[in-house]
Amino acid sequence: MRKLRTAIALMTLICLLTPCASAAKKAKPTATPEPRNITREVVQDLPETIQAVVDIAYAEWDSLHGKSLPRSNKYTKWWNNGQWGWCAGFVTWVMLEAGVPQDYEEYILSQPEGSIEGIFHCKGSSPSKLIHSYLHMDRTTMIPQRGFIVVYGEDSNRWTHVGIVYDVRELDDGRYRITTIEGNMSNRVKMYIYDYDPDKAFSYKNKYPDNSNVSAVPEEDWEGEIDKNFRTYEIHTKSGNKKKPWYVTCFLMPWIPEDYMGDGSGTVYGDGYPTPPPEN
Repeated sequence: MRKLRTAIALMTLICLLTPCASAAKKAKPTATPEPRNITREVVQDLPETIQAVVDIAYAEWDSLHGKSLPRSNKYTKWWNNGQWGWCAGFVTWVMLEAGVPQDYEEYILSQPEGSIEGIFHCKGSSPSKLIHSYLHMDRTTMIPQRGFIVVYGEDSNRWTHVGIVYDVRELDDGRYRITTIEGNMSNRVKMYIYDYDPDKAFSYKNKYPDNSNVSAVPEEDWEGEIDKNFRTYEIHTKSGNKKKPWYVTCFLMPWIPEDYMGDGSGTVYGDGYPTPPPEN
């Protein structure tokens, strides 16, 4: 017994004199990169794969025409046939259908920061998986382009929802009129059209902006058919008695415009409003 007490005392002394693994200084986390500056010019001539992304998203929205879907649907089956909030699942399903190269978050985070080049997407099933991966790839921006992924915030939750940017139109005052196609909105695939001000950009230093950077399209600018599910000019708002509009946190870039400007083979729509893809 005396030998045991001596051994314990000796081990305690060694631990006091030598830093234990649990007490080792923790490595500082990697700083969150600022969004990248890219061209403010709206690129209409898209890479062929990205053109396929917007065409497939449109086709899904058009064919469903506001139909409500169960939590387990074709946009969730690629991930363990799961039943979960499927806004990111819809985005990834469209990317898979379009043939966009992609891999899971674990692989992306194992690569050197910003090292993945070319057209690429995170095969993720949640907004957090997408944002973590795209931040690591240094592929976030505040400037919208067709085929980008829009990330929305709601109050202090800056990653509440994602959707696909279908069309972008430059306005005279530096803002953009954005058309998005988004899954899991009231269990549906919906289209939204709103005006976006990049100069009211979300700041990573604050929980959320003082006022939203999105606003509804003025009624005098409405064009075409207006329907609750088929075509909406509403913007996302917080549910409850006091409604607050969502804000755009950032855009995720499966493609980098500067790498492809002038080299794509996409169809120019150009008016900022939905146009059916050309027939094959």
